[in-house]
Amino acid sequence: MAYKKRKLEDLNVLDDFMFSAAASDEEVGKEFCRTVLSVLLQKELGEIQITAQKTILPCTPEMRGIRMDVEVKEPLEDKETLPSLNVYDVEPHLRKEKYFPKHNRFYQAKIDSRYIRSGDRDFGNPPNLFVLTITEYDPFGKDQMIYTVSNSCREEPGLKYDDGLVFYYFNTKGKKGGTPEIRAMLKYMMESTEKNVVNEDIRNLHRCVERVKVLPEIREEFMRFEDVIAWEKEKSHEEGIEEGRKEGRIRMLIEISRESGLSDEKILKQLMDKCELTEKEAREYLMEC
Repeated sequence: MAYKKRKLEDLNVLDDFMFSAAASDEEVGKEFCRTVLSVLLQKELGEIQITAQKTILPCTPEMRGIRMDVEVKEPLEDKETLPSLNVYDVEPHLRKEKYFPKHNRFYQAKIDSRYIRSGDRDFGNPPNLFVLTITEYDPFGKDQMIYTVSNSCREEPGLKYDDGLVFYYFNTKGKKGGTPEIRAMLKYMMESTEKNVVNEDIRNLHRCVERVKVLPEIREEFMRFEDVIAWEKEKSHEEGIEEGRKEGRIRMLIEISRESGLSDEKILKQLMDKCELTEKEAREYLMEC
């Protein structure tokens, strides 16, 4: 089935392209990010700097890199206090992630590595890091609107273990916890229409989003973005069909060979020779059939 392209007008804030486009806009980017963060974290932010769609390359070719949707830096005013920076990594995440904790551990490690230079032995100054993951589904199945995760000591729960790292998981469909303001913000991010503009913060956000949607350069960029997504979806679909055909041929070979009275060891050799499977792959097919 061919990928059905979307319209820019129909995108919600939780769509990766829309979130990044609004955050990176020179005129409204800071207002957009400040509004989202101040409502979701229920705190006021100081001066902020924004990096949208930032790619962090892997250390070696065989390793995996990452792309952050939006990174917001907040220099701290108190120069006598370490660290001197708060970093907010905002990740709208519509695709279901099976291993969220380890997924975010990887992202956090890559972000941290950018703030520690080779030979640096002072670990007091790396920034506080706040990772905000926003999803349209419940990542932990407890119906909470917010899951706040930070390190602690199992034996001494009251022990202050301040490593400057906090993970926030926002579930747009959660019924427990949160505040009316956070609930309204998440609802708007999930469905970014006029009917969900219920307070001044969301009105500011909606104004930012509506401005970005009419910019010619954003429309052109979105068309290219959709072309790439459509190509990748179509390629993935075709590869899936071919993989299914290959698997069908393998299973048919096993079935016919067994009906002919061949031993599993001879069938194993056929699978390796004719189907170009490794010995491990061939044995797995034999066990399944």
